[in-house]
Amino acid sequence: MKLSFLATVGSLLAFATAIPAPSSYVVHEKREIQNGRWARSGIKLNRDILIPMSFGLKQRNIHKGYDFLMDVSHPESSNYGKHWSMDKIAEVFAPSMETISAVKTWLAESGIGEDRITMSKGRNWMKVDVTVDEAESLLRTEYHAYTNVKTGKDHLACDEYSVPSHIADHLDFITPTVHFDATLKLKKKRRDLAKREIGVKPHTNSKLGTAVAEASNVKYSLANCYEYITPDCLRALYGIPNGTFSSYGIVEYTPEAYIQTDLNLFYSNLQRQIPSGYGPTVDLIDGGVVQTTTKSFDDNGEADLDLQYAIALVYPQKITMYQAGDIVEGASFGNLLDALDASYCTSGGGDNPTYDATYPDTAKGGYDEPENCGTITPASVISTSYGYNEADLSAAYEIRQCNEYMKLGLAGVTFLFSSGDTGVAGENDEGEVACCTNAKCAGGTYNNGNSGTFNPAFPATCPYITSVGATQIKPNTAVTATNPEEACETVIYSGGGFSNVFAMPSYQSSAIATYFANHKPTYTSTQYNNSETVRGYPDVAANGANYVVAVDGSLQLVYGTSCSAPVFGSVINQINQQRVAAGKAVVGFINPTLYANPSAFTDIVSGGNQGCGTAGFTAVTGWDPVTGLGTPIYENLLSVFMALA
Repeated sequence: MKLSFLATVGSLLAFATAIPAPSSYVVHEKREIQNGRWARSGIKLNRDILIPMSFGLKQRNIHKGYDFLMDVSHPESSNYGKHWSMDKIAEVFAPSMETISAVKTWLAESGIGEDRITMSKGRNWMKVDVTVDEAESLLRTEYHAYTNVKTGKDHLACDEYSVPSHIADHLDFITPTVHFDATLKLKKKRRDLAKREIGVKPHTNSKLGTAVAEASNVKYSLANCYEYITPDCLRALYGIPNGTFSSYGIVEYTPEAYIQTDLNLFYSNLQRQIPSGYGPTVDLIDGGVVQTTTKSFDDNGEADLDLQYAIALVYPQKITMYQAGDIVEGASFGNLLDALDASYCTSGGGDNPTYDATYPDTAKGGYDEPENCGTITPASVISTSYGYNEADLSAAYEIRQCNEYMKLGLAGVTFLFSSGDTGVAGENDEGEVACCTNAKCAGGTYNNGNSGTFNPAFPATCPYITSVGATQIKPNTAVTATNPEEACETVIYSGGGFSNVFAMPSYQSSAIATYFANHKPTYTSTQYNNSETVRGYPDVAANGANYVVAVDGSLQLVYGTSCSAPVFGSVINQINQQRVAAGKAVVGFINPTLYANPSAFTDIVSGGNQGCGTAGFTAVTGWDPVTGLGTPIYENLLSVFMALA
């Protein structure tokens, strides 16, 4: 929230005593544990300051979403591949008129007339400006000013809030209330990217400060793929062919940006068939800019990696890059989803202002145009290497966003997210390895990563995306499509574990039941969610170690599930190419088919993903929370998907 919420000028009035909730009111959300990154500031609130309050309306038929998705995604369904139009999706899931009327009536009875209310295009958000007094009366709560102990940023929040019992079923959540700001961090800083010099022995530490080194005298071949991964190594490992069909999207968030001269350097060393100057088609979202003002591994490493390997593996296809957010505000997954689906947008140019960048930005001097709302046609496959800790966000927000991936799956989009690079741990705001200080990571309070509760990632735990972990070639091992790799333990550890938010999807139930029956970990419920009823991740894996990448004018070795996700996306993209050529639909949401066909993968049975003072989980026979089902065998996967309608 902006500082204008707080009484910095004018008369400062004392806090109002919270109004006791009558029996007709029920607590809708409550912060169980105080977030250690935020402290009450003691600043008194100006009672007349307006709060832009947003009401996330309960979507109609959302409880049927999983069944709808299985109907077009399960390999045994007669409707496989019969994806929905975006218009149909918007209409089926729009809140009912009963919900809209009930919330408006409640607001009117509280003195907030309909003339003050604005609705989102998809009718799933309602927004109204209220004073502090109105907000506290409406929600039977008390607001306080909080300050981020690291950044000094101010925020308005309450500890809990209540709504009338007959209204509760019509609302997902309301902001600003119990939630605190969570900034989308590049996974290269949090969980998903590291580097080292070429020719230098790697360290088992994701916090590296290595120098840049040239690789002019390195001879790359299939014989040394265990030291230097190139596109040729990946083609040999997984049997990936060249491509011709173009519908592959790579997501980057400003200020992260690719450098064309780096792409050219990569081509000249490793992919000479690609001409100098060849680059992606760029779709700019919310003032996105492919900035070249600042150059560093942090500014260019992620985008250079993603594009170099995606382009190399699908060339002569054209990759589409979604560059989201301006230099000032940046962007979130919510902003990306707004651009892909107009029905997801909120009114007034923003999503949940607690988590998402709001446009137009008239206050900070950023992008001063309306946000992109349904202006981008989503690619058939979209790969993303960014993320949060699951505990960074409220469960209600994560569930609502996860449901949007369900809708895009209905539309035929395959969404891939990297699973993270710190094993069973996560990372804090400073990019340091962090674990949780309490069971189920409640409140997002973290320690130094040497002990504590495992820290799962989001959106990697969302059951409507495909989560990709990391493997590595065993030392001094030849590269063949039948020679199994091992879980990545060089520089990074493949993210994996079990959600604290999402229930186990049925497509995963048999695999997870087998895992617990044969390989149940000895950790207790204080270390991870061992209920055996929740979503496990990752789903699959691909190589994530020793990638030769051109960054800022030199070749470097890069590590992470940031490498793995675009590679697996390239495999799915090539399968789409073959299906489209045969007159079939793109594959869309792939998880039900993947879990029904484990033989389409090379099972990874060695290595682990240590963290939080433990050895983490171990790669074992069958699905595991380190490498999922394993690494892809292209021809096997192609046969599986080509056999479907």
